[in-house]
Amino acid sequence: MRMKMTPWILFTALLLPMQPGMSRAEDTKITYAAPTSLPAAICYIAGMKGFFKAEGLEVEEKLFSSGRDALDALLAKKAELQSVSETPIVHALLQGSQLVTIATVSRHKEAKLIARKDKGISKPADVKGKKLATAPGTNSDYFMYEFLKANGLTSADVKIVNMKAPEMKVALVNGDIDGYFAWEPHIHYAKKELSDKAIVFGPGKLYSGNQTVNMNRDYAEAHPEVVAKVIRALLKAEDWTKKNEKEAKKLVAEKLKIDMADIDAMWAEITFKVELDKQLPLTMKKIAEWATELNKRKEALPDFNKELSPSALRKEKASAVTL
Repeated sequence: MRMKMTPWILFTALLLPMQPGMSRAEDTKITYAAPTSLPAAICYIAGMKGFFKAEGLEVEEKLFSSGRDALDALLAKKAELQSVSETPIVHALLQGSQLVTIATVSRHKEAKLIARKDKGISKPADVKGKKLATAPGTNSDYFMYEFLKANGLTSADVKIVNMKAPEMKVALVNGDIDGYFAWEPHIHYAKKELSDKAIVFGPGKLYSGNQTVNMNRDYAEAHPEVVAKVIRALLKAEDWTKKNEKEAKKLVAEKLKIDMADIDAMWAEITFKVELDKQLPLTMKKIAEWATELNKRKEALPDFNKELSPSALRKEKASAVTL
C-alpha cells in the first residue's frame, strides 16, 4: 500500500539540508575537456561505452586539438573534468593554478618530431638551422628541448615557430616549415600525406609521458562523489579495453581518424592503466626544473605530491596507487 505524502511532510522534506556525499541532479552533469590524443583513449571509451552514464554521470565531451587547450577550458571553469599529459599541468601549477590530478590513464611515448627528408633531414643533427614548429607548454615542447640537448643543440641553433598542432601539419605539407614536434595522431596525419618524404624521430629514453586526469581543486573538494564516480567509470573502461582491445582500437581510430592499418603501432607505444604511480611527481619535478630555467623563474617549486589527489582511486583500487 503506497503511503501518501502530506503537504506538510513534503514541505519539511524540501527544507532538509543535503547530507555530505549526496549529489543534486545538476551535479551529475559535467563537461569533459578532451585532448585529441591517443593516450586519452580510456577517457574516450568511458564515454562511448556508457561507463560514465552507468555511474550516474551525464558527461558532455568537448574535443580540443591539444591537451593544453583543453586545460585552458578547465581553468576557465568551462569544464569540470580534463585530461592532458603532465607538462601543461606543471606549467599551470607553477603559475599558481589550483588543480588536482585524480589519476593517470596511460603511460606513453607519443611526443615525436616529424621532418621532411627533402629538406635535408635524415638524422637528428640535421635539424640545425632548420625551421621547426612547436606548441608551447605541451609535452612535445618539453621533448623538443630534451631532443635538442641530447643532440648537442640549443634552441638558438634552430628557428622555432609556435603553432597549434593542426596548423603544423598544413605548414609541413606545404613546405613552410621543415619539421614539427607534436603527438599522435598529429604525427600520423602528416606522415600519411608526405609518405616517404617524411622521417619521424621518437622520444626513446628522453621522455616518457603520462596522461593525467584533472579537476579544479575547489570543484573536486566540493564534489567527492563525482570524483569517485569518474574513477569507477575509468576503471571500468580500463578493464573493458583490456578485454576488448580490437573493438577499443576501432572506436578510437574512428574518433581520431586514424587508419586501422596504423593504429597497432601507435597503440603499442602506450600502456593503458588507471593509476597514480610514484614516478609521476618525480617526472613533474623534472619538467618544473626545465620550465623554471626556461622562464627564469625564481620561486620555490611546489611539492608535486600535494598536487595529486589519490583518495578516490585508493578507495576503489588500492593497488593502483604507489605514491
